[in-house]
Amino acid sequence: MSIVKNGTLQVIGASIYYEVRGSGPILLLIHGGGGDADKFHNIADHLAKWYTVVTYDRRGHSRSNLVNKNEDYHVHTHSEDAHRLLANLTKEPAYVFGSSSGAVIGLDLCIRHPEQVQLLIPHEPVLLQLLSENELKQAINFLEDLKGNHQSEVMKLLSNIDDSNSEPSKDMLTERLLGNSMYFTEYEIPGILSYTLNIDALKSLLKPASIQVRPAGGSISRETFSYHCAFNLAEHLGTEFAEFPGHHVGYNTVHHKEFAERLHDVIEN
Repeated sequence: MSIVKNGTLQVIGASIYYEVRGSGPILLLIHGGGGDADKFHNIADHLAKWYTVVTYDRRGHSRSNLVNKNEDYHVHTHSEDAHRLLANLTKEPAYVFGSSSGAVIGLDLCIRHPEQVQLLIPHEPVLLQLLSENELKQAINFLEDLKGNHQSEVMKLLSNIDDSNSEPSKDMLTERLLGNSMYFTEYEIPGILSYTLNIDALKSLLKPASIQVRPAGGSISRETFSYHCAFNLAEHLGTEFAEFPGHHVGYNTVHHKEFAERLHDVIEN
């Protein structure tokens, strides 16, 4: 396991907790809704052989506290946080991997601060504008259902955790995960539903070849709307699509080693 250094960055309206491990070019990992930096622990340790891996809790999640706990969710606010975090750590363009809503944040970062990104890999970005009318209805229904049952799923997960030697404690973990779940259902889902990516602006950035975007999806996710979002994005941008092991969060499953190796392969090639 690699040595992990952590820190806190003050940004407008929040304090951002982040972790750094490994050496080499910077690779920023942006988690999706309901998660935090810990979701990437397994692949971060693998990737630290090749990169300086940066993970963080997005504002409103776990250790990244909001000044105003009732602050509305805006993609551009989260992409500005990623911008400020990268600016705090390097002057060079970085590799960026984003998962789900984190992939949407990465795409917004590319448009707002293209000088900071060398390559973005948006893994199953939740971009409903890219879906057919029928798929769009199904996706909205899925997200609405998720709002209703997400906390019960978190409690099921917690019930299977052995807390005899856990760090953080189960009580602390429960508070953290339920807080993330509440932020996801009450703020993030409505914010993602209302977001529209400026695809033309993104395409214009790809022409000088100073920045690359490689949409990706999990091999087990081929029938899901989030996979279709990624695949359709690749077609709109005229870029290659990359398939990864596992499903929507394959990096946090038994596939984590293969996922990390695939991510390294995509970056290298």
